[in-house]
Amino acid sequence: MDSNDEESKNLFDEESSNFPLINIYNKIPLTIRDTLGNLQINENKYIYICGKMFSHTSLAKYSFEACEFYLYIPSEKKLYHSLMNSDDCFSNAIKWNYKLFKNIRECLTKDDINLKKYYFIINNNTGKDSKEKEEIIFENNKTYLELHFIVKKRDIVAFRLLLEEIIQNDLDLFFMNQVMLIDNECEEDLLTKKKKKFKQDNELNSIETCIKGINDKYEKNTKEILIKFNKLNKSKIEEEEKLKIKLENSQK
Repeated sequence: MDSNDEESKNLFDEESSNFPLINIYNKIPLTIRDTLGNLQINENKYIYICGKMFSHTSLAKYSFEACEFYLYIPSEKKLYHSLMNSDDCFSNAIKWNYKLFKNIRECLTKDDINLKKYYFIINNNTGKDSKEKEEIIFENNKTYLELHFIVKKRDIVAFRLLLEEIIQNDLDLFFMNQVMLIDNECEEDLLTKKKKKFKQDNELNSIETCIKGINDKYEKNTKEILIKFNKLNKSKIEEEEKLKIKLENSQK
């Protein structure tokens, strides 16, 4: 591995964390290369993506079920399905850590493209050669949606989805049904979170009530102790005065 590879591997070093399951529905602009090889947004071609990024940790590199998506290209009237494992969709050219996964998720949920930092492209003729042994392994005659990161002026395929075409009579209806399923799941997730928050709020209120009771009891006990102390102190002073007078009278 050369120094550039090492820089790419370490570029995304950051904190370690767990990533929750997230539902994604987005319209992603696609790019093309002009005759000079420069990247341009293809104004007439975009892809709708609908599905999930599954829960996983970034504490260590391991194999896990990464995501499942349905993808629809209206201009071509083509519908695809993609169910990916981490080993097949995440690049080995960049270290697997918190920031890499965070950036990939953010790119999948944004509706704009920054060509200086990242872009999406459909690739149906990607192979693998010996110079790319640190990259994702691609197979010829397969179609991928690729997310490219521009790292230190290097163009790296950070994430990709294998697109397996689905044949349906009504592609629009089928895809919208998938979107509706995600909406329903989001509502269920929201309801579950609300119930959890309600339970936590009740527990918090119970704890606060308990603490208030303890504080009130402490204040009451403190006041009683002070009153008793003042009474004892007053009694002590009175006794001392009496003894003092008695002593003075005995000395006369």
